[in-house]
Amino acid sequence: MTAKGELTTPPTLTPPSPLLHRPPVMSTQPITFVWPGDLHLEFPDRPNVKVAHWMADEVNDLIQPDFVQFAGDNVQHAQPYEWELFKAVWSKLKAPFHALVGDHDAHHDPGAHAYQAQLGATYQAYTVRGWRFICLNTMQFKPLGMKDEQVHWFRYEVDAALSRGERVIVFQHHYPFQVLEDFLNQPGMAAWREVVQTRPITALFAGHTHYGQIANDCHLPYIATRSIGDPEGGAAGYAIVHVADEELAITYRSVEDRGPIALITNPRNLILATKAAHIVTGPTECRVRAWSHSPITSAKARIDDGAWSDLQPAGRLAWTFRIPGETLAKGEHSLEVLLTDSDNSEGKNRITFLCDRTGRFNPYPMVEPVVKATKFC
Repeated sequence: MTAKGELTTPPTLTPPSPLLHRPPVMSTQPITFVWPGDLHLEFPDRPNVKVAHWMADEVNDLIQPDFVQFAGDNVQHAQPYEWELFKAVWSKLKAPFHALVGDHDAHHDPGAHAYQAQLGATYQAYTVRGWRFICLNTMQFKPLGMKDEQVHWFRYEVDAALSRGERVIVFQHHYPFQVLEDFLNQPGMAAWREVVQTRPITALFAGHTHYGQIANDCHLPYIATRSIGDPEGGAAGYAIVHVADEELAITYRSVEDRGPIALITNPRNLILATKAAHIVTGPTECRVRAWSHSPITSAKARIDDGAWSDLQPAGRLAWTFRIPGETLAKGEHSLEVLLTDSDNSEGKNRITFLCDRTGRFNPYPMVEPVVKATKFC
């Protein structure tokens, strides 16, 4: 159940090294993880059960990630037969996995005792190749919240990881920008905000929304993935996430998608950018990776809907492309990649990146897509 690396449950807290004397951030090796949306498993004949098994099979055969991190709301009412449905999904996985506590996992079970019996501690942290992944339990109060003990542990875990030169990613069920919900006024969430807003956390991943959305508050990006159970805004599926040093890239694979999966890992999509290291300031190497059942016969890229150019092979299912940042106009540009396999199926990825040869970058708040209503939560 644990990912490759160190796993910790809440420790006896001792102060980490002072943050004013952080060591240089260590160089990290690429990591790929899968972030499925809320499953909401309830009855075996429901479509979400079929999609959950499709996800597990495709993750095994196609993605082969370093780990899978479930977003919470793994089951609908925390009943024993529902946990058996979830076990049938996670027991398929060849990769290590973790699961968060969602509000439905604590349904009529505020202490999440059934969750603990199935999966262990309700909050924990683990390290994979220089990255510290911190899993929070935002269901210690209803409708949401965190107890002081967990907030203190969270602060300790972030500070200790940074003092070791590790990069930090946070997983939690509740999305801070969930439409029609009260997040920051709940117990412990003001203290949570202090930790999140004053530490250089790379990203925060959440579930709960049923719709997919990315928000950037100028300090870090927040990523919510569309649910597998009762999805809004499109077909159910799962997110594929790539991280390595300053690279953070995300794509979504729905149950309706076919053919290869393309992912631009460098430069960063603008909505994920928070500092100058994430923009194009001169000649830049675009990096692309892919997942495909069939051989890729064509790999092309283009900037600003211009002419297509061939990508250059850079290893198995990996390519590069030179971005002429020295000649691009200052401002936003589009970058699109198109892969074609031997079955003539296509996989595309398109991002927006920012170019400024002076190296200046001031992020501004943004969200994609804008969501103003939901039928759930």
